[in-house]
Amino acid sequence: MIVYAVPSEGIFGGIKVAYQTVDALLSLGVSACIATPDGRASQWFRSSAPVLARAEALSRMSDDDLLMFSLPHDYVDLKASGRRLVFHCQGTNPLIDPVICDPDVELLACWRQAREYTVEIAGRESTDVGIQVTESFFYAGQTKLASRVSYMPRRGAETARRIALANPQLRLEPIDGLDEDGVAARLAVSSVFIASSEGEAFGLPALEAMASGCIVLSVPVVGGTEFLRDGDNCFYGDVDHLARSAKLLTDPASRERLSRMRNSAVATALRYRPAVSRGKLERWAACLSEAQRGPFGEVSGG
Repeated sequence: MIVYAVPSEGIFGGIKVAYQTVDALLSLGVSACIATPDGRASQWFRSSAPVLARAEALSRMSDDDLLMFSLPHDYVDLKASGRRLVFHCQGTNPLIDPVICDPDVELLACWRQAREYTVEIAGRESTDVGIQVTESFFYAGQTKLASRVSYMPRRGAETARRIALANPQLRLEPIDGLDEDGVAARLAVSSVFIASSEGEAFGLPALEAMASGCIVLSVPVVGGTEFLRDGDNCFYGDVDHLARSAKLLTDPASRERLSRMRNSAVATALRYRPAVSRGKLERWAACLSEAQRGPFGEVSGG
């Protein structure tokens, strides 16, 4: 059994990735569940992952079962549980250094920069299990509203406003308070997405917007250099560069270039379809023992 411990049911990208991982494991015939502090499941995206309260999940685990986590703040408490730990690396900063330097913790990584970080800091290889874009985000030919520029105000709202101030022809529309299906529907008809949150570990919202056929304007992110290529499939750089690039969005002479950029963005996102990520996870799961693949008992769906 694999228990994936998450800190809450809140709206954080890492939470969704945890549920996606458990869903993928279940599809591969591996018994897995989510463990939250109080047993409440996230409701802002679709998932069939069973959910237990963390205390109950830990009490039901055997010595063979694996305890997976991605938030470094959980490390000390989970280490004290005596369970076999698997760190699912979704971001890199000094907070994870004690985790990745612990030889008793198995390491999985979602993208290239995370794999490079574990080697650089801890001298340890991590297993590539990928990261995915939910199928509902992929562009299906919807009509794009030329002036609609979407962004997520939760982080980086001032950056989006600065770009819009330099480009009054654009109409900013915040994406806030929507579940995953609502976000996908909004991006499907948006022409542009501003990824305005600096310091993102990977930048999954930008990749989801690319899958949706949006022109993405992205500030620098830590892991996003794996898929963000300025002038090819997005505009990538500091705010001044993005503000200048945004002027091309309504320039008739740039129409063909922007069309190529949209196509390149979707092609990039296709490398992150669920089936691709599931294939990587399957290679890791193939090394699990029968006891680790099996259940520890009945749990209710989330």
